[in-house]
Amino acid sequence: MPLLIIALCECLAIAYVYGVKRFSDDIELMTGKRPALFWMICWRYISPAVMLIILFASVFKMVGAGTSYSAWDMTQGSTVMLAWPLWAKLLAGFLILSSVLWIPAVFLLRASGLLSYELEEPAYFPEEWLRQEHGLSPHSVSTCERYLFCMPPDDSAEK
Repeated sequence: MPLLIIALCECLAIAYVYGVKRFSDDIELMTGKRPALFWMICWRYISPAVMLIILFASVFKMVGAGTSYSAWDMTQGSTVMLAWPLWAKLLAGFLILSSVLWIPAVFLLRASGLLSYELEEPAYFPEEWLRQEHGLSPHSVSTCERYLFCMPPDDSAEK
């Protein structure tokens, strides 16, 4: 479950913070081909929705049905399902939260100004060379992209 939560946060960050248009522009620079509309729809809508459904379903299953394990019962001569003890459930919750709570904690600390660091100068990125190498021109936003992804019609708002 922690990996699913981290993947969901990454998916939401790419789709809604970094932006599908910028992500698609980066992929186009790296590969020479722009991702199809299908992939942009997946990044923005389908993947986060599916991950949320899986996350909620697994949480509801754990809460509703409870968690149990099979153990051998000598008197019956078969395995029986036993509920996990409270300390095991607390330990599992602690392990899940200890790997996931860093994401909102760092966000809140950076947003409040309590955690700051000096930004280094960005590394050189040969954007113009890549555009020439692949023969790319700046992508103009289509009507479909504008309505599906709320993209501005020009590039000035993105930069």
